Amino acid sequence: MIKRILIPLDPSPFTDSALEVGTTMAKLNQAELTGMVILDIPGIKKSIGPVPLGGLYYAEKIEKSKQEDARKQVQKLLKKFREKCKKEGIPFHEVELQGNPSERIIQESIFYDAMLLGMRTYFHFETHDSPGHSLEEILDETITPIYAVPEKLVFPRIPREKIKVLIAFDGSYPAARALQRFAQLVQPEIFDVLLLTSQEEKEKTFYLLEQAETYLQCHNFKNIQKKWETEHIIDAIKDTYLDWAHMVVVGAHSKKGMFNFMVGSLTRFLIKSAHKILLIGQ
Repeated sequence: MIKRILIPLDPSPFTDSALEVGTTMAKLNQAELTGMVILDIPGIKKSIGPVPLGGLYYAEKIEKSKQEDARKQVQKLLKKFREKCKKEGIPFHEVELQGNPSERIIQESIFYDAMLLGMRTYFHFETHDSPGHSLEEILDETITPIYAVPEKLVFPRIPREKIKVLIAFDGSYPAARALQRFAQLVQPEIFDVLLLTSQEEKEKTFYLLEQAETYLQCHNFKNIQKKWETEHIIDAIKDTYLDWAHMVVVGAHSKKGMFNFMVGSLTRFLIKSAHKILLIGQ
C-alpha cells in the first residue's frame, strides 16, 4: 500500500495535475506527500557560457541574479504545494535541494512508494522555457513506480465512480512487474480493470489473460474484463480502448532508455500522446 508519495515540483500545468492526483491518492491511502524542488545551480552556471577576458565580474552578477530569481520561484512552488495540502487536509513535507534535477530525484525516490511526474517536465525552469528530458532519464534509473500525469485530467468522482484502468499485458517481465506494482499499491475496490493483450497465438493469449486475472483476483480485484486483440497493441489501444480508460498500466525496461520500452513503442506512444495517467511499473 502507498504511504509515501514524492512529487517533484516545477512551474507547469503538468505539476498542477500531478498534485491533484497526489492529493487524491494520499486521501485514499492515508498517505503523506512530499513536495520536492531542486535548484539547478550547475545548470545556471552552464547557461552563462564562456566568460571573456575581464568579464568575470559581470558573469558573477548574472549568475547571482539568476539564482535569486530561481529561489523566488522555488518558494512560490513550495507555497503552492503547502497551501494545496493544507486545503485538502493531507500530511506533507517540503524538500528543497540543489543539483542536477534528474540525479537528485533518482537519489531521493528510493525512499518512496510512488512518484508522480508530469508527462512534460520543466525542472530546468531557471534556464529553459521548453520541456526537458527528466522523465526519460528518471525512467532509465529509478526503481520507484512512476505515475506519469498529463496536463489535462479526466478523473472519476471517487468513491461514487470507479477508476477505469487498462493494463497492457504481454507476459514479459516488465509487463509482469507493472501488473504486480499496480496490484500491490492500490485499493482494489475503486477500480474497474481491463486486461488487454495483443498476441497471434490463441492458447498463449488465453493462458496469459487467465493467469493475470487470477493474480488480480487474489489481490481482491472483482471487476475484471479480458480482451484479446490481434492488431498491433498501439492501434488497438488508440482506436478502441484509450477513450474508455482513466489510467493505463505499462512496463518499462530499466537502464535501457525510452526507445526500448516493452510492447514495442507503446509506452513511448502513451507518453507522447499525453492523454491518460500512466502507471509505469519499475
